[in-house]
Amino acid sequence: MDQQKPRSLSYRAKSTIHKVTADLTARVLKRTGKSDYRRWSELDNLSPLWDARTQRIAAMVPSGRSVLEFGAGRMVLKNMLNQAARYTPSDLVDRGPGTIVCDLNARPLPDFEKHDVIVFSGVLEYVNDVPSLLRHLAPRTDVVIASYAVLEKNSSGRRVCGWVNDYSAAEFVSVFESAGLKPVESIDWENQVISRFVRAA
Repeated sequence: MDQQKPRSLSYRAKSTIHKVTADLTARVLKRTGKSDYRRWSELDNLSPLWDARTQRIAAMVPSGRSVLEFGAGRMVLKNMLNQAARYTPSDLVDRGPGTIVCDLNARPLPDFEKHDVIVFSGVLEYVNDVPSLLRHLAPRTDVVIASYAVLEKNSSGRRVCGWVNDYSAAEFVSVFESAGLKPVESIDWENQVISRFVRAA
């Protein structure tokens, strides 16, 4: 009698396993305060679909400024900025020459050099303690540009995405204001908002 081949998992079953695994991973990372090194070490997890968001952010950066980008990934922002801008990448893992390797969930945070503009593109959702991070960075910049998937537009599946915090639009702004950064511009990008904050006088 022929031996039956094991049936492969259906797409739905694979999708369910992925969601459960991702949810558990995010909950463990949130509880332990750690970052997902395995995920962000894989270049395949840095989607080109995010480039459109980066383009919107680049348009908010004043010409000729020094820029520090956290979660630099493929460093797409560097090529979208005005030629005169000085760009410094930072990420959880080394992205090449000049990268400041930094885990935003680790303490103490480095004493970063002052930059005119700090950028977070798809990063703050993965940070366990956003208020302390912003308090640390506020004296080291004049402008912060940040995207965020606000709770109103992303109420379910947040842990499946790997996100460890859950701010509403108003709460997100409040966190920045508490660090001395006031909102001056906000635009929608898909299910996220991109906001520009300036340091209060």
